[in-house]
Amino acid sequence: MCEGGRAAASVARTASASRRQPETTSLALDEAGGRASRRPRGWKAVGFMIGFYLAIAMALNAFAQPVTNYLIKRYNMKPNAATNVANVFSGTYSFSPVVGAFVADAFCGRFWTLLFGAVAAFVGMVVITLSATIRQLKPPSCSDVARQAGTCAGPSGLHRAVLYIGMALLVVATGGANPTSLPFGADQFDYDDASSSSSNEANERRRRAIEEPAGLKRFYNWYYVVTMMAAFMALTFIAYIQDKVSWGLGFGIPTALVAVTFAVFLAGTPLYVRVPAEGSIFSSVARVVVASCRKRRLPLPHPRDARRQEAVLYNPPVVVAAGTGTSRVFKLPLTLQLSFLNKAAIVTDAADEIRPWSLCSVQQVEEVKCLVKIVPMWISGVMWFISVAELTNYTFLQALTMDLHMGRSFTIPPVSIAAIFNLAIVLFVPVYDLLVARAAQRVTGVEGGITVLQRQGVGVAISGLALVVAAVVERRRRASALDNGGTSPLSVFVLAPQLAVMGVSAAFNMIGQMEFYNTEFPDQMRTLANAAFYCAQGASSYLATAVVNVVNARTRRPGGGQGWVAEDINAGKLDQFYYAMAVFAAINFVYFLVCSYFYRYKGEPREAADSPPATPEAVLLKH
Repeated sequence: MCEGGRAAASVARTASASRRQPETTSLALDEAGGRASRRPRGWKAVGFMIGFYLAIAMALNAFAQPVTNYLIKRYNMKPNAATNVANVFSGTYSFSPVVGAFVADAFCGRFWTLLFGAVAAFVGMVVITLSATIRQLKPPSCSDVARQAGTCAGPSGLHRAVLYIGMALLVVATGGANPTSLPFGADQFDYDDASSSSSNEANERRRRAIEEPAGLKRFYNWYYVVTMMAAFMALTFIAYIQDKVSWGLGFGIPTALVAVTFAVFLAGTPLYVRVPAEGSIFSSVARVVVASCRKRRLPLPHPRDARRQEAVLYNPPVVVAAGTGTSRVFKLPLTLQLSFLNKAAIVTDAADEIRPWSLCSVQQVEEVKCLVKIVPMWISGVMWFISVAELTNYTFLQALTMDLHMGRSFTIPPVSIAAIFNLAIVLFVPVYDLLVARAAQRVTGVEGGITVLQRQGVGVAISGLALVVAAVVERRRRASALDNGGTSPLSVFVLAPQLAVMGVSAAFNMIGQMEFYNTEFPDQMRTLANAAFYCAQGASSYLATAVVNVVNARTRRPGGGQGWVAEDINAGKLDQFYYAMAVFAAINFVYFLVCSYFYRYKGEPREAADSPPATPEAVLLKH
């Protein structure tokens, strides 16, 4: 520590005394600022939310999934114009949860942000339904022959204005509802506070409390089952109505469902725990970076000199405002990973405590480390989403060239084949939760059978298998299509195995990602943690296009020939592309193993963090 004379010694003694106090103090304030005695009600409170979450997800999927088809068929837009509008909508739709998460964590709290998103979803769906129903708000109908000839009347300024208002409201709804629904549900489960002890056993209890409040792991599983069930219904039942009956009715059904379930959601308000906004953590992140850079030349205490660390590092109690009588922010122990940032907590003189850009607490430093450590794992999540995007996108194109009959006279919309992916998740998660996880827990002793990182790793490995299955099926489909004038006589359900295997992969990886972000992000950023999941999906959509462009550039034949992923998939080599993506998944798996080896869970005792596992088997047992 720099010279500070008696003043520095006084500050160190004061900080040391404060550190001997209980580590976490809960003010237990509600969102209005008064004392809150409401305790988490767990599944009793969540029961009022589940139907509402399903309706919101169904409504958003009912428009977002077929948006390009809707713009072409109902708004008479040219394919390129419709694709451009859909891309703009998809981009803002994917990244709007970041804005909503910031607003929820910094200003409004999760409950009010979710409420605002729900109202926006209902109003937006009403506008979209009216635009598909009222004659004055849509272009005149046009036949397929006239559409191919380019003689259809396009949308007027009024038609576009109404459509874009509805789309903008759905973007706002996504920003409000998607990042808040999962963490708001998680708020309804009790958190055990094990932060008042400094022993290794207490540290372990603290980590378990941060990761797995009672019932929370199961809630993550069932929350995702609900969202996948909503997507499945949007891709089957709603898609059929839109394609065969009318667009207006196809949008009107989920709109009515949102209204009914929203009333049920509001009826449960007296039961809900409403955690107030904690303020923006981004300024705290910036302060840690600035303070550590300013003190870059100062030496850190020896890692094993606990007394010296206690005297030198600023580590006051954490005072939080929580929505229940139990603490929602847990004291994080000092770790040695990214130790350069620890310098931000070095006390140099008495004036440091009144200069927030010169001195940060150990808690602030560890929260920044949480964010930095998550980035490599997030990248692996993006890579997994790219694999999923490539398989699902081109499965739809494969379906267009296959027999869509289900029985003798009933045909399914091509987009509905993707529902098998969702159905596989809906069917597998309960089996995993009720049978597989419990059996594995008896063997491993880990809550849920395997750790959250192991769950993600299994999902990454299975994604490679799904892509290999897709390559084998595509080789058979392409051969039969070329032998039959471009249309394969094979049933579209031949594509079911690749979607089902990828669905099982998602049951491991997607739910694992959700749980990982929600448990490993700083406690004040749980809403932003959920937004990170949706950002990974959004980023993968753009990167999936880049991957296809790179593959085509490398595989395009001389003389103007097409690459593996051709406009006409019968003229390309989509099976080779699937094999290449399987290699991509294998690379992602190796990358994930390396990142997992060095990763340390939030709140993990420093003694454990200082001793990395020595063997691959230890990595699997550890993570």
